[in-house]
Amino acid sequence: MIRKRAPRWQSAADRAQVAAELMEEAESLTASGIATPAEVKRSKLPPPLRIDFAPVPAALTEPPDGSAAVAAPSASSASSLPAEPAPPPPSPQVAAREAAARGDRDGALAVLDAALAAAPDDPLLLLERAAVHSASGRYGAARQDLERVLRADPAHVEALVGIGVLLSRRGLWMEAVPHLRRAVALQPGYAGAWCQLGESLNRLDHLGEACAAYERAVELEPRNPRALYGLGIVLDRLKRPEDATHMYRRSREAAGR
Repeated sequence: MIRKRAPRWQSAADRAQVAAELMEEAESLTASGIATPAEVKRSKLPPPLRIDFAPVPAALTEPPDGSAAVAAPSASSASSLPAEPAPPPPSPQVAAREAAARGDRDGALAVLDAALAAAPDDPLLLLERAAVHSASGRYGAARQDLERVLRADPAHVEALVGIGVLLSRRGLWMEAVPHLRRAVALQPGYAGAWCQLGESLNRLDHLGEACAAYERAVELEPRNPRALYGLGIVLDRLKRPEDATHMYRRSREAAGR
């Protein structure tokens, strides 16, 4: 029988030191360790308890005096609230335009007449009434309103253009041109005034000036169908058919046709 040779450190003192270290290690693992599921199963420990917390009754959370409770407003209290202010009535210009859009031009004039009785020199009201008169074929009355605006403000561009348009509609092209020239001099970026000037000059056979006026209108508003078409007419008269055809095509495209 062969006896095992004991390790050199297994003296009584060594064994006592090793035992002490193992006991210390075991105590530290026991105090700080958390059992894994495998360890629980292995040691047949009961599973951890699951605790469902019931909601806390509202009576326990609200102040005893009920100050936190807010009652819904009753129908009687809601009716006692101040009503929202009514929207302001439309301005006379807006009311007149709405009446004219319905085809009630007399009603539009009645609104503007009443407003002008209180403010006889208001340029906006005079311009609006001139537009209604013009749409109704009352060119004389429209011109009187526009001239009233110009007496108060000789540089009023809208009134100048308005008179130029009225004179053009009556075929008074020569009289229309000075008003339109003054309008574009005062406001060079007014494409509509340039377009009307081009039409008047074309009617007077001033083709070079008419072409320049229409070109300026197109430069300001490249998709203005009226200016494009008028320029096409002048180019046709200047014996430039290809350029005229191009302008007619652009006019149709701008008008969506």
